[in-house]
Amino acid sequence: MGAVILLIVFVFPMMSGIIGAAGYFIWKKVWIGPLIVFIASLILLFTLASGNSSFMFWVVLYTAIALAASVVTLFLRKLLFN
Repeated sequence: MGAVILLIVFVFPMMSGIIGAAGYFIWKKVWIGPLIVFIASLILLFTLASGNSSFMFWVVLYTAIALAASVVTLFLRKLLFN
């Protein structure tokens, strides 16, 4: 059970941020990375958590982290390369 908590609290948020930033770099659109994270999180919610709606908080949180990483990447790229 401890390994699952480490995944939820540390690994998945880092992966969400990386996917958000990579999504902006690859497709040059801010919303693609968070969309990928949202869809993947929903799939995991229904497959691993059996559709337990209390885990919807984590889906929203991971999507918000990916969106924040995309927006920060956008601003850093505009700031550094203009």
